[in-house]
Amino acid sequence: MKSSTSTAFRRQFAELDPEVRRRATKQFRLWLEDHWHPSLHFKRVGPYWSARVDRDHRALGVENDGKIIWFFIGKHDEYERRI
Repeated sequence: MKSSTSTAFRRQFAELDPEVRRRATKQFRLWLEDHWHPSLHFKRVGPYWSARVDRDHRALGVENDGKIIWFFIGKHDEYERRI
């Protein structure tokens, strides 16, 4: 499955702590290799797709023509408000 990121996602990513950015990059690379790797917790949540960055951070995307468009990355409490 292919993916891209929204402008908002890229802005949110840039504002993350450097260690969280490193983990997010690692998880994204893992997602490219195996969407269903257990550490990703990649799943459908209502109209969105969710992926785990770490214990406290998640990413959200929408599927469009077989492609995930990531639009949010941030803390779990903000993620909960969005879903």
